[in-house]
Amino acid sequence: MARTTANGNFGPGTTTSLTSLIPTFTSNTALVLLLQYSLACNGLPINQFGGKYDAETTNLVKRYQEFMKMSVATGAINMGTFKALLSSSGDTNRSATACDTSFVLNTEQIDTLWNAGYRYVGRYLTGNVIRGGARVPKAMNPTEIAAILKKGLKIFPIYQDGGYEIPYFEVSLQGIDDGYKAIDAAYNLGFPAGTTIYFAVDLDAYDYQITDLIIPYFKKVRAAFNQNKALRDYKIGVYGARNVCSRLKNAGIVDNVFVADMSTGFSGNLGFPMPDDWAFDQYFEMSIGTGNGKLDIDKVTYSGVDKAVSAVTPPPASTTPSSAAINRARILRLRDIVYGNSSLATLIDDKVSFDLELEKTNTRVISPNLSVLFTASAKLTNPGDGDTTITVKDGKINASFEEELANWTGTLSTEDAANTKKIVADLAAKIVVGNIIVKWLPVANKLTITLTANVPEIEVTDKYKTSASMKVTFIFDNQNKELTSQMQTLGVYALGGTIVLGAVACIIGAIGIELLIGSAALLLIGIKSVLDKVTQK
Repeated sequence: MARTTANGNFGPGTTTSLTSLIPTFTSNTALVLLLQYSLACNGLPINQFGGKYDAETTNLVKRYQEFMKMSVATGAINMGTFKALLSSSGDTNRSATACDTSFVLNTEQIDTLWNAGYRYVGRYLTGNVIRGGARVPKAMNPTEIAAILKKGLKIFPIYQDGGYEIPYFEVSLQGIDDGYKAIDAAYNLGFPAGTTIYFAVDLDAYDYQITDLIIPYFKKVRAAFNQNKALRDYKIGVYGARNVCSRLKNAGIVDNVFVADMSTGFSGNLGFPMPDDWAFDQYFEMSIGTGNGKLDIDKVTYSGVDKAVSAVTPPPASTTPSSAAINRARILRLRDIVYGNSSLATLIDDKVSFDLELEKTNTRVISPNLSVLFTASAKLTNPGDGDTTITVKDGKINASFEEELANWTGTLSTEDAANTKKIVADLAAKIVVGNIIVKWLPVANKLTITLTANVPEIEVTDKYKTSASMKVTFIFDNQNKELTSQMQTLGVYALGGTIVLGAVACIIGAIGIELLIGSAALLLIGIKSVLDKVTQK
């Protein structure tokens, strides 16, 4: 091939030329050397680089063919073996018995898969996808699962509601959140204990990013799974480039790996050997079928390590689910105490919500000047003396609050008053149904501020609802006379006649049940005179 033609891609030109060279391969010293170097790069323990197709080279080629589950494992070199050694996707024309797809499969599409020789299909537990300019579901449903299993196909479940960009993994509690979501979906669809759920790292993560972000994310997924073992003990898998899969598997953080070998340009696939004990190997995207049976799939090699799922057992349709299910759902809805781009998130470590338990107060001492207390409860909190209660219904606050709000904002500028009204309205829209309780208590050198969200209609199943509340208490102690600077570090400022909590995120709920406190000068909770009294002492 002319140097002006060669472009670094293992494309059709290279494939054709290499195929024609195979019959005279063993006499070509340069090609045999390239083969031996490739075997070494792929983790095979070659001792001699002599350029001769000797017994050692033959045995290592056979060993590699068997490891990669190639249909012919003779030790004789062929184009498919050579291409696999030099490009992560290998020979994309090879047949496969497994695939994955974002299509919610109808019976015609299931027939298409079966008739094409597929016996394992990866399907998503949650989420949507853009197809044809429209947002459509990609999540499995009971009808689809029943049809897939009836045909004789087996399923391996995938969780991906993000993971396309690094910032997704920078969110401190994303792993906890995703772990709970995946468990909920798998449990409600009836996937049995022992099922591996594959979490996607659908990007080219560099090695330092695996260390700093991907590993911590999967440790939090593991923590969520450990908390739900009594419900169903699922296994954790990862979908990602070779380096991602190998590092997580070798560290014992995941149970199985689904390798994204189709992404040949990922640095995590370049020069990295295939992970040991790989379960699935994705290598080519294509469309198959016609008419109602047409769909897009990714071809996947199946190794046999993960047996996949051949039967499901959905939980019984009951109006009173088990206490484990109720508590799991409550914790899920009260997740992410510190979330997103919050200045507080950088000060409060993950243990605050990492070990969150119902009816237990979690305390985090930030400094001698500040402590934060979190309490998640399965009960609704009643307002006490001195509390201000804002009733929320259909995402709107009660009319009487407008009058009280006028008293609060009387000393504010027109702009600040309007901003405060918008903040409270936004909070109400997030809560949907329930109330917000606000209480501030200045005592001597301390200022205690408590925010409580009551949500009486949390959906545990499609037929059962429960209640829960979350209380967040900030205790500012001026004993060292550094209150003002400490509060400013947190983003708490005296703004006009108010104390404003800035960039504090408290998200309660999933599936539309959320309480958001923070994310930029958020909630009016006091008056400047209170702050003055505290800071002057």
